[in-house]
Amino acid sequence: MQISGVLKGNYGEAQDIACQDTANRSLRVLLIQPPTAGGVTSFLHQVDETSEGIGYKPPLGILYVATTLKKYTNHEIKVIDAVAQQLQVDDVIREASAFQPDVVGISAWTDFWYPAYTVGEKIKQALPHTHLTYGGPHLGIFPKETLGIPFVDSVIVGDGEIPFLRLCNLVANGETDDKFPGLHLKKHGLREGPDTYYIQKELDDLPIPDRTFLPIKLYGSVLGKNSYNTTMITSRGCPYKCTFCKLNFQKTLCQSAERVVEEFKKISELGIREVEIYDDTFTWSKERLKDICRGLIDADLPVQWAVRDRVSSADSELYELMYRAGCRRIHLGIESGVQHVLDRMRKQIKVEQAQQAVKLAKNAGMTVLTYFMFGNLDETLDDMRRTIDFALELDADYATFSVTIPYAGTEMYEEALSTGLIPDDYWKEYALSPAPNFRPPKLIENHVNIDQMIELSNEGIRQFYFRPRYIFRQAKSLRNIAEFFRKGRMGLQLLAGVLRTPSVYTK
Repeated sequence: MQISGVLKGNYGEAQDIACQDTANRSLRVLLIQPPTAGGVTSFLHQVDETSEGIGYKPPLGILYVATTLKKYTNHEIKVIDAVAQQLQVDDVIREASAFQPDVVGISAWTDFWYPAYTVGEKIKQALPHTHLTYGGPHLGIFPKETLGIPFVDSVIVGDGEIPFLRLCNLVANGETDDKFPGLHLKKHGLREGPDTYYIQKELDDLPIPDRTFLPIKLYGSVLGKNSYNTTMITSRGCPYKCTFCKLNFQKTLCQSAERVVEEFKKISELGIREVEIYDDTFTWSKERLKDICRGLIDADLPVQWAVRDRVSSADSELYELMYRAGCRRIHLGIESGVQHVLDRMRKQIKVEQAQQAVKLAKNAGMTVLTYFMFGNLDETLDDMRRTIDFALELDADYATFSVTIPYAGTEMYEEALSTGLIPDDYWKEYALSPAPNFRPPKLIENHVNIDQMIELSNEGIRQFYFRPRYIFRQAKSLRNIAEFFRKGRMGLQLLAGVLRTPSVYTK
């Protein structure tokens, strides 16, 4: 079916046409979550969240793409998660060669662009007639640079489900149409102006991701009570514009409460008993949240879940309702304990709201995680020390202290470039010519240098996790031997990491 009448950006019409499209033949389609080895190097020696025993997360992005393709076509689909399956690049190439795909789609994140690039390059060498495309967050920032790579045949910018469906049918039919939003073919080059595909109709129209494309027992978390769990995304987009987040936001779009409960039921049928909800805006619509909770209470599923929330959304009544519905853990992105730093990053929260949110969540019976960042614009050494004090004062169940990496596509990075705080656009250079174990050569260092930030991050870990009271509380909360070994492994990694850096924290 030709779609030459579809105008760039006419997302709703494009979705309808792609879902009604037909293919003249069945293809073999391979979707890959590439390895992380060789990705951007962390500035910290703390726990690697992707390491065995700490926990792997299912690649929901490519599972959504695979499930959409399965629903609307007869193509044969294979999914590889090299991270959880512990495959190296050469292992992935062997599996791809054995499968002989007609189309290969690779998920690309800037942090792991080097291994994603390497996988694509080697697949094209082994299978020169296979159509190779990239999608994922990296493409939202560097579509032109990626399409210009010699072995790349196309790129998908934005939500990938519908453009990838269209791409596969184009390949099956031997067509090279260049009118579909978000899909850019090498033959035609990148279209001028913003051309990103976003789902504009109901998210309910997308099928629930088929988690059985991959072994469900590969995925778990050191924070979980069971040996394996899964993740869920019930909304896309974010109404807030923090300076450290990517600039090109999409309209916030949510699944209905009924659809969310339906997905919980399917997860429960798989025997999964824990879900981590990764939405930026899960609690944004309080009425939807209440409907979800009531639906889960009525369904009486043996599933517990965790959410990410803004401290400005904290509400005692809602937290109590969420707990009744199975929510047992809440992640709070606080970032700093100093108000002028929060204002500078445009978090739109108050320090007092953070204090209240942690208190309300703990009172509701939830496990609380707090996140903090060092190295923001105009943040001083004293500010960072005050943040450590603030984290100790909050006394959540867990806290992380990270060094802020200004990523391409964020207001923070653009400002640092324009003012000379960062002299060169090193992310663009990395996108064009990725090197293994890349480490950003320059951060936001107008008041504090990288070494001091690393030392303070490790000091935050020392101060928070190695308090006798904290260790006793964690030991008391252990419920089974598996949880003991998972948390014990995490504790040993934390200890090994922070011992590498001497303390500089002085009051």
